[in-house]
Amino acid sequence: MDMKNSRKGALQSGILNTAILSIVLLVVLFQLYAELMPEAETAGDALNESGVPLGSLFVSGGIVFLIIMAALVILVVKAFMPGNK
Repeated sequence: MDMKNSRKGALQSGILNTAILSIVLLVVLFQLYAELMPEAETAGDALNESGVPLGSLFVSGGIVFLIIMAALVILVVKAFMPGNK
């Protein structure tokens, strides 16, 4: 008997609960990210304008925010890869 399906071919409730929880957590993660990033970019722009050394790394299109965005994508892809337990 396959672990994902019951005898009648219907998905077990555990699989459905995991799928729904995963989708909700993914939406919450992206909403939180969308809310916090503009604030962080504004703070980075202000930091750069103050004349801090290496402040240009923190501007809106700076390397720090590119690393943060890449890390978020890698984290989401890694979390949804099969066999990740």
